[in-house]
Amino acid sequence: MQIHVARDGKELGVYSLEEVNRQLAAGTLRLTDQAWYEGAAGWAALSTVPGVSAVPASAPATTPVSPAPVPATATTPAVFVPQRKTEQLAVLSLIFSILGLCGFCCGLFLVAAIGGIVCGHVALSRIKTNPELEGHGLAMAGLVIGYVAVASWLVWILRFGGLAVLQGITESMTKH
Repeated sequence: MQIHVARDGKELGVYSLEEVNRQLAAGTLRLTDQAWYEGAAGWAALSTVPGVSAVPASAPATTPVSPAPVPATATTPAVFVPQRKTEQLAVLSLIFSILGLCGFCCGLFLVAAIGGIVCGHVALSRIKTNPELEGHGLAMAGLVIGYVAVASWLVWILRFGGLAVLQGITESMTKH
């Protein structure tokens, strides 16, 4: 089995299982390094690879351990440790929702609050389906603020719109 090993997004090499165990014993590799091998679902900690052992090698301490990795062949995929990305819709959800909450000067801000809610739900859906995405907290904050903004707008419309209707009824009744 050939194991691709990376640390901090940089390829360390492709090693056999025996070489990985030797490198771990020598301290060259760490159990927290990222690893991928054919048949693996994705990159995971080296400690989760079957057969990887943190037990020190029984070789004498004077025996040098060669850090040379097994060269990658054309059939092995390029080593790329995916960095977790923040879902952009989660950020937009928060921005739109805050705009919707703060802007009581024109009706477009109600649309911004609704846009924040929609973006928040879509972001949560994408984050749920793709574990490499982050931003759950941003999306939740955008949803909460968006719903508060819409509720505030509805209260504002009902209160002032209702008062305008009552004022119109009272004025029409006093004219007769």
